[in-house]
Amino acid sequence: MCLNFIQMTSLKDFGWNDFHQHNYDQSDNHGESLGRVVSVQGFKYHLVAEKGEVEAELAGRLLYGADAEDLPKVGDWVFYLDYGQTGYIIDRLPRQNALSRKTPGKRTDRQVLGVNIDHAIIVQGLDRDFNVMRLDRYITQIVACGIAPVVVLNKTDLVPDANEFVKLVMELKRDVKVYCGSTVSGNGIEELRAIFEAGKTYMLIGSSGVGKQ
Repeated sequence: MCLNFIQMTSLKDFGWNDFHQHNYDQSDNHGESLGRVVSVQGFKYHLVAEKGEVEAELAGRLLYGADAEDLPKVGDWVFYLDYGQTGYIIDRLPRQNALSRKTPGKRTDRQVLGVNIDHAIIVQGLDRDFNVMRLDRYITQIVACGIAPVVVLNKTDLVPDANEFVKLVMELKRDVKVYCGSTVSGNGIEELRAIFEAGKTYMLIGSSGVGKQ
């Protein structure tokens, strides 16, 4: 199977771009099916592919021969053997970028949170969750990974003036867009929806309870 942009129309909706196309052209797996990892649950990998959703597992070479950081993660484009009801992932394309953090504890390993991301949306609630220094650390980490950050200040219904919080973010002197909204009152929701573009990949970051859903 030889893929081109006409054949890849459906996968372009899930983030396929020139970078991935170039690496695909350089690979030796043109006879295998291609999909993108959308979730990982234990040993089960859920992919989106041209034929729809696919449940897959790792082939033995990956399962027993690859380092944990190199195993497919959410956002990876992978080659898989298609056996109808299931698939076996045999390889993955190079990553455009990866968002990672240090593994908890004393180990120095890195935990990959997601890969091939265009924008990371940092959500903070305008209640006790708001912490401008933590926000700055998020932005620093995201930019270092080659990802464009976007700040969303949620729960504006809980404060008299959300602009005071926006000013605190702007004082960080970061090149980042800031949006305000409330999932309770609905204020700012339309502006937030305008953030998203077809064919781009977005990742939500924030503490539990800030309103990422």
